[in-house]
Amino acid sequence: MGSFIIRRLVQAVFTILGVMLMTFVLFRLVAGDVTAQFVNPKLGKEQRVAWLRKNHLDLPIVLNFQRHLIITDKSEGEGKFSVRDAKGSKAVSAMMLEEQTGETIVSLSVQWLSKKTPLVKLTQGDSWLERRKRQKGTPTSQPTSQPATSPASQPATRPAEPAKPMLIFSLHDGAELTIDLSPLADNAPKKKGKVAGPEKNTTCGDLVRLINEHPENQGRLEADISNIAWKNLYNSQFFWHFYYSVTFKNRSYKTHELLQDIIKEKAKYSLAISIPAMAMGWFLAMVVSSVVAYYRGRMIDKMGVFICVLGMCIPYLVYMIAGQKLIFEIAPTVAWGLHNPANIFVPVGIAVIAGLGGSVRFYRTIFLDEISRDYVRTARAKGVPLRGILFRHVLKNCMLPILTSLVISIPFLIMGSLLLERFFGIPGLGSLMLSSVSDRDVPIISGLTFLTAVIYVIGLLITDVLYAVFDPRIRLR
Repeated sequence: MGSFIIRRLVQAVFTILGVMLMTFVLFRLVAGDVTAQFVNPKLGKEQRVAWLRKNHLDLPIVLNFQRHLIITDKSEGEGKFSVRDAKGSKAVSAMMLEEQTGETIVSLSVQWLSKKTPLVKLTQGDSWLERRKRQKGTPTSQPTSQPATSPASQPATRPAEPAKPMLIFSLHDGAELTIDLSPLADNAPKKKGKVAGPEKNTTCGDLVRLINEHPENQGRLEADISNIAWKNLYNSQFFWHFYYSVTFKNRSYKTHELLQDIIKEKAKYSLAISIPAMAMGWFLAMVVSSVVAYYRGRMIDKMGVFICVLGMCIPYLVYMIAGQKLIFEIAPTVAWGLHNPANIFVPVGIAVIAGLGGSVRFYRTIFLDEISRDYVRTARAKGVPLRGILFRHVLKNCMLPILTSLVISIPFLIMGSLLLERFFGIPGLGSLMLSSVSDRDVPIISGLTFLTAVIYVIGLLITDVLYAVFDPRIRLR
């Protein structure tokens, strides 16, 4: 049995890895960019990039081959090395230049960055070289409400001069070095959806040479492309997704709460519904199916089958609406929410009644199939009452398919019932799953999906072990 359990655990690991891969593809790649849901677009590119970096969404998908533009201050002195934009320039924010150490400034991380990489890739498509800024106070047109004047009395207006893209570096030796990026700019008009002229062919190597070969530089400032950090090879979105899923350290995009804390807070409500509902539903279904199977072909059996089929045909939502309306007429405070301790019994009762029809039909079929076995006919021929055969022998031999059906309900012990919790205002994990889907809260969705997969795999393993307990013919090898 030990080798069987080890083999199944190994299979479970690969199964869970497959689930994690599917959730990553579905919720991270197929779902697309979710920043617009949680970051106001009016805050600008800096806030969006900061949010992506905070949630590790700026990293590569699987393997990290990112590199940076590195600018190093080689001068000597006690001054602080920093960079800023000239008036009207947006180059610093476009490349996300930031100080890492006292003598190094790095740019935005780019996958497979090299000196041959187009410059627009370093700025993530931001055409920062073409930005223009109108001079403050310069009118662009004359208001239509003012009377027309002669050309001689009205001063001629000229279009504002475009702001030059310029970087100003403050060096350790106290000097300031201004790098004019205009030679890299594209002054030709752009076509629709296309980058025209020199900017399309401008590379990161051109930017490196422009900084290093600046006449005033004289070796004080050195720009280059960093090497690939092999130790960060697995610093990617997928492996962060893997780590957060295994440790349940996913943090909600919406509320910033840890998934661990959310599960501790909300799992008790889901368990309060699912465990009583499953236990009562299983017990009642076993009793009713045993009775109708005992009286097979009689009126009790026919009426029981008819009621079960009728119950299966009624939609689950109808049970919830009718049950809530009935309780609202009797005790309005018990019909919704958790204001009254008795509120939890309403969804439990509805879950038991709604699932009873299908369970009775399933268990009845199993009992009738087992009753037709040879050992049952032999026992009845020897005078053993059918009641004793049914509850002492048949029930034990029917446990294999019954256990299989119970395993399907195991994940819902933690997840709860999605519809019931949402409809009756129960703050459980099922209601959280639905709200997370509508809010596109990816960490919560992927974390709860991983939790469901783990519970389901463990339930399957326990079921296989119980097979050998209830059926001596089964050997676990």
